[in-house]
Amino acid sequence: MFQSSLSLSLPNADQYLEAQVLHIEQHELKAEKHSDNSYSIRGEYGLLRLSATQKEMNLTVESERDDGLDIMRDFVVDYLTGHMPDLKLSDLVWSGQNLDEEAPANFRTMTVLRRIVLNEGTLRITLAGKDLAIFDEGGLHFRLLLPKSRNREPVWPIRLKSGKVHFPDGDDELHNRVYTARYVRSEQGEFDFDVVRHQGGVAADWAENVSEGEVIGVMGPGGGGYLDQSWLLIGGDETALPAISRILENSSPNTQGKVFIETRKPDYQVSLVRPEGVDVVWLSEHDRQLMDSMTNVCLPEHDDFYVWFAGEQTDARQMRKTLKTEWKLKPEQYYCAAYWTKDN
Repeated sequence: MFQSSLSLSLPNADQYLEAQVLHIEQHELKAEKHSDNSYSIRGEYGLLRLSATQKEMNLTVESERDDGLDIMRDFVVDYLTGHMPDLKLSDLVWSGQNLDEEAPANFRTMTVLRRIVLNEGTLRITLAGKDLAIFDEGGLHFRLLLPKSRNREPVWPIRLKSGKVHFPDGDDELHNRVYTARYVRSEQGEFDFDVVRHQGGVAADWAENVSEGEVIGVMGPGGGGYLDQSWLLIGGDETALPAISRILENSSPNTQGKVFIETRKPDYQVSLVRPEGVDVVWLSEHDRQLMDSMTNVCLPEHDDFYVWFAGEQTDARQMRKTLKTEWKLKPEQYYCAAYWTKDN
């Protein structure tokens, strides 16, 4: 277990803590209150413990992974500095593990091995790197970090002593895009990810012109994982296809449900490895049926189900509103993400 702690001196710390816990719970995180008036919040990467006296607030992050510790500590620092304008990074002095100023535990440089055309609409990039076993068991997604200037020596993120992960700015700024690790071959030190081809996208344009041997940065994994519920409702467009494919491939053979996938052309449809009880429906982007198809499905009467959606930002907002307001689902019953926006 990896652990790190932080104490902050501030007036009425106990009242401040209670107010912030209420605020956190409004953002789909559940805080458990204990008999000693402390709180614990469990997230994707580990556990956050909070307690306070009248003059001091204490925070402890715990994770089973060193990268999880870095991610949680960075989250805490962002939250504190965002809600306490007078707080300086130099005021944050952590104890525990991963205290040195160095690359974050979830960062690695990787080398482009090859680029192949899957179809007219999709490219597949293969990356090579070290210590990739965590991509077999962690989240589905990773951050692709590309130097804005290909003529400069890259400057990569660094974990500051405050716990904040600092990204370079100015001429050294990095493009930061999220993708799904489609196939992971950790023993060979490789993984593949797919890029939807379109003009004007930072990563899409990079993928069209990338050269073998080019070095890029990767942070991850994170952002959702496999689903173990007995019934699934899944929807998304081409950008979500790699994640949907991995979820179905790793679902129990007894899983049932419905999957709706929207593509620009019929030729972009692929053969999916899926449980026999999961029905897959392919839709045309031009017909705009994805949202209606999802919302017209009747959920099962039991609670062992999960709703998963990813796609364009406007659609994701509409779907999230349906899930929270109309269907009144709990945060642990769904995942809804915007993978792209029409403006980009």
